[in-house]
Amino acid sequence: MKEIKAYIKAIKQDAVTRALHEIEGLSGASFSNILGFGRGKNQTSGYNPDVDPSGYVHHVKVEVVCNDDLADAVISAIHHAAHTGLRGDGRIFVSSVESDVRIQNEPS
Repeated sequence: MKEIKAYIKAIKQDAVTRALHEIEGLSGASFSNILGFGRGKNQTSGYNPDVDPSGYVHHVKVEVVCNDDLADAVISAIHHAAHTGLRGDGRIFVSSVESDVRIQNEPS
């Protein structure tokens, strides 16, 4: 299994959600509103509605855990849907998952 975390521009959340819905067999995704900064933290020019007064940028974190055979489709969907070609489009990270436990099941 793979865990895919992506940090995307907030304005791209709907496009990424639609793209993930199109992947057959994908069971779900989580989205979190987050604040952060990246390489361009000192390169501000004029008004930017995505930057709050403290200097943090508003982004969305997308988290997906899926079977290995879906990972490439998930990465591609996020990459294509979130891409604007502008600085700060975000990053995608992929990690291996050892196992998962469904909480609704009886403990062993």
